[in-house]
Amino acid sequence: MSLSPVRQVRAAVGLRVAVGLSIPRGVRSMARSIRRLRGWDRAQSIPITIPDSGLVPVIFCTFKRLERLSHTLDMLAAQDLAVQALIWDNSGRAEIVAKAVAAARIPVAVHHSNRNIGGFGRFYLARAAAENGHQAVVFVDDDQEFGSGAVRELLSAYKPSSISSAWAFRFTGKHYYTRERCASEEAAHYLGTGAMVADPAVFTDPRLFTCPRRFWFAEDLWLCFVAQHLNGYALYGNSASLEEVLDGRNQWMTLWWVKDRLRQYTAKRGWLRSAA
Repeated sequence: MSLSPVRQVRAAVGLRVAVGLSIPRGVRSMARSIRRLRGWDRAQSIPITIPDSGLVPVIFCTFKRLERLSHTLDMLAAQDLAVQALIWDNSGRAEIVAKAVAAARIPVAVHHSNRNIGGFGRFYLARAAAENGHQAVVFVDDDQEFGSGAVRELLSAYKPSSISSAWAFRFTGKHYYTRERCASEEAAHYLGTGAMVADPAVFTDPRLFTCPRRFWFAEDLWLCFVAQHLNGYALYGNSASLEEVLDGRNQWMTLWWVKDRLRQYTAKRGWLRSAA
């Protein structure tokens, strides 16, 4: 499958980061993750009221890109089906987030976290959606551009007991970076959480929230391990069209080494011990 210019840049830059600079960055990232999670009850229940039980929940978190929040909500309001937004706010700037939410043209629920716990916060919102009876949840990122049919595209890829993403890969070796891109409908081992649709039952599995603190910010890989290896979920690619905005604040650039360590950690526990 051919990659767009943005995705080609991401693949090339990402590999160089993995091979060169990611080890010292990864060590710092793991130490920072342990520090941030100190005292955080990973199994806690996060209360959030789902605005409308009949609308598709679209989940994302916000942190540094508050200037894009209104734009993301506008793109969701422009979808060709009715959606609602569930936002995990890591920014510590509740007043700015509240202003954008107040102007939104769709129902929105926000959890303002008292600390930055990264993208894992979205999994608490997905668990709440599952407990509220939703059969499918959609994930996007706040650094993505997408058209009015994006959520419909994602929902068309939904299957029970499965997760699907436009960022889908199959491991070809024991390392995180030994992988190949999967086409739409092709079985995958690893999915990025942006441009993702999931059966939310997996988010009610308490094992999901036992992710070791040092790997907490590699939540996408941990989710794939819990979903596929512990819950028997099918993982596969989809063809949804969402493009990443490369603005120098993309977290994936600092996490290659951490994800490689997590890949090996899960392999020791039986997940894809011999990838093929």
